Amino acid sequence: MKTHIETIVNFVACQMDGEQVPPHNSAALVRLNEAVAAIHKNPSDPMLAILALSILGAVLHRVGAGLRAEQTLHAFIRPGDHHA
Repeated sequence: MKTHIETIVNFVACQMDGEQVPPHNSAALVRLNEAVAAIHKNPSDPMLAILALSILGAVLHRVGAGLRAEQTLHAFIRPGDHHA
């Protein structure tokens, strides 16, 4: 199940990074469909909790990276301005 969760989380992370959805019948889309089907076939509360927390972690990581990039840009544009 860990591999299926990683496949789904990686897909979500790639979508947040602006990547295109994999083409129809591509290996990546087949893996994603298999991962989702496997989780639907044998769902469990602990596994669903791990999936949810993993996706939330990916989202928070991207948000943090975006905020750090914004702070870096602001510091570059306005050096010495520490009010933002």
